[in-house]
Amino acid sequence: MPCSCCAPSSINDLDCTFDAASAAKEAKRFLKRGAVRRTLRLIRPLLALPTPLASVLDIGCGAGAAHHELLRRGAAMLAVGVDVSAGYITAAASNSHLLGLREQTMYHQLDFALHAAQFEPAAAVIMDRVICCYPDLGQLLGAAAERSTRFLALSFPRNNWWVRRIGRAINSVSVVGRSSYRFFIHPEPEVLRVVRAAGLLPVESCTFGAWHLVTFARPAAPAAVPPLQSS
Repeated sequence: MPCSCCAPSSINDLDCTFDAASAAKEAKRFLKRGAVRRTLRLIRPLLALPTPLASVLDIGCGAGAAHHELLRRGAAMLAVGVDVSAGYITAAASNSHLLGLREQTMYHQLDFALHAAQFEPAAAVIMDRVICCYPDLGQLLGAAAERSTRFLALSFPRNNWWVRRIGRAINSVSVVGRSSYRFFIHPEPEVLRVVRAAGLLPVESCTFGAWHLVTFARPAAPAAVPPLQSS
């Protein structure tokens, strides 16, 4: 069934592109194997903290792998998941129940960039492969960074020739399939500028395949992650 162009979730055709079938497949995989290596690498600094995070805000949470991993390992106490995809919110909530985490989770299907003010600040904000799906970098990433009281864990596409080629291929398929979804490669300097403007500084950085993985922290936060590294 086509998505309504008037639906709140229609931004960049995300509710249709990331549908219930994709969500169910991802959720099932997590139950069998846990989070994928990229997600585990992204949240590694958070898993290494000496005390659990009081709260996590997982924006573009998908089926919930990042926050489910933190919760079930005891690295976080509470998590809020936000996604525009109804299918993924349903899958994340279902996995939360199956994992015995229902009392520690809450979910919202909406466009976070437009509703950020309704969310309480969280100790850590996670955005795993999210800004590549959103046209307005400053609006989404700026709002997300402002909600973080300690850390921001962010993954986004590298801007090199072969990742750009992948991006063009994804967008070509969308055009042929008459989807309005587009894949965005936001320049890394602009990503860093937006996050720094919210008072967060990079403390760990690496690449993982097509992705940059960066952990940011507020300067006042305890030195709980190692100095900036690149690999």
